[in-house]
Amino acid sequence: MGHFVTDLDARVGSRVIKGKWTRVAILEAEFIYDSPKFGMVQVPFGFMSDGASVPKVMWNIFPPFGEYLEAAVIHDWFCVLGHAGTSPMASQGAAKLFLEVMTVLNVSKWKRSLMYLAVRIAGPRFKASKVAHKSLKRHLNAKSDI
Repeated sequence: MGHFVTDLDARVGSRVIKGKWTRVAILEAEFIYDSPKFGMVQVPFGFMSDGASVPKVMWNIFPPFGEYLEAAVIHDWFCVLGHAGTSPMASQGAAKLFLEVMTVLNVSKWKRSLMYLAVRIAGPRFKASKVAHKSLKRHLNAKSDI
């Protein structure tokens, strides 16, 4: 299983997303996670994540800044890379990494399973790029279908 090389150091702020002010976690330092399958993931200082994208009606069970925040930040980073055309993995791989990180965080199996399914069903879709972003020092077994 993977491990965190650095702790998540973030402050809460806000920014406009899709025309609405949204609460975001703003990284105060680079955030690094080492995955045995996906390699060293580096989320840069200053990156902004809206946490888990969960409908407000479900925030009592799945708050955006819940126990899985580190996993959401990493997943959001790959979504940003994917939409920019520079993600070394497809959206399916990013969802699997999201699940891996939630497992490392000891998120309960029922909760991480539901969140993984939600990301796979309703999350963003993107393909892997041959031009990977510099935020991944290495990635093992890089395949467009990971």
